[in-house]
Amino acid sequence: MPPTLRPAGRDDYSALSTLFNSPNYIHRHLDWRDALTWLGRQPFCMLEENGQATGALACIAEPQEVAWVRVFAASIRSSPDRTWSKLFEPVLEALQPSGKDLAEKPAIVSLALREWYEELLKRKGFVHHQDIVVFIFDEEPPPPPAIDPQVYLREMKPEDLDAVQGIDRIAFEPIWRLSEDDLRFAHTKSSYCTVAEKNGQIIGYTMSSDTSTYAHLARLAIDPQFQGQRLGYALVQNLLEHFINDLNYWGVTLNTQHDNHASLALYHKVGFRETGERFPVYIYAG
Repeated sequence: MPPTLRPAGRDDYSALSTLFNSPNYIHRHLDWRDALTWLGRQPFCMLEENGQATGALACIAEPQEVAWVRVFAASIRSSPDRTWSKLFEPVLEALQPSGKDLAEKPAIVSLALREWYEELLKRKGFVHHQDIVVFIFDEEPPPPPAIDPQVYLREMKPEDLDAVQGIDRIAFEPIWRLSEDDLRFAHTKSSYCTVAEKNGQIIGYTMSSDTSTYAHLARLAIDPQFQGQRLGYALVQNLLEHFINDLNYWGVTLNTQHDNHASLALYHKVGFRETGERFPVYIYAG
């Protein structure tokens, strides 16, 4: 009997958890959310055979402009190519805008963290967009830079998030923007968030997470009209002092795009070094 193809729902949590945590073909997006927290949102499709989940694909558009591949899974006993083909067709159909200009269809984007998955994306109509470069800092933090005395740094408050989202939308290209819901979720999951404020206006922010020994700078953005004033350096230096000097963490990691030359220059200037790890980003062009 062929596998059943259907939308996944919250009642499938246990079956999909078994699939995701067994030695199968698994791609998980590097996200603030665990893949299973997307259950209840569509498109999240699954294959089921004899009461067991044998495949799953989630491409939820959040924000509406971009649908990241949040998770793809195929049973080790099946072909990942065939599983992808069965699941991707209903995903594409679900992402088609209804009664609107086709140009409004979200971009379908995926990281490629494993060689087998990167080759699958290439075979399935995805093209390389950019690379994610990994940095680390594990030394004594540099001294803070001299900045406009009217600017001060402080920890982010929940009421700052509307202004932070405004900066997010103008500072990042569409595929890297966070929706309002994502931003609020990220804030709750972060261990240290800061803003740069001038005359009551928030003009930059950071969000960082941590493990037991290392912190990770997940978001850094400066309002474009205030860039070039060492505010990015000041925010990064502040979080290095917080994690390394105050909390005695071993270091801080971060990721940025290989073609974001301003970010690359900033992180090198602060003293971060590239680890040599790179993760390609692919966009569906079919």
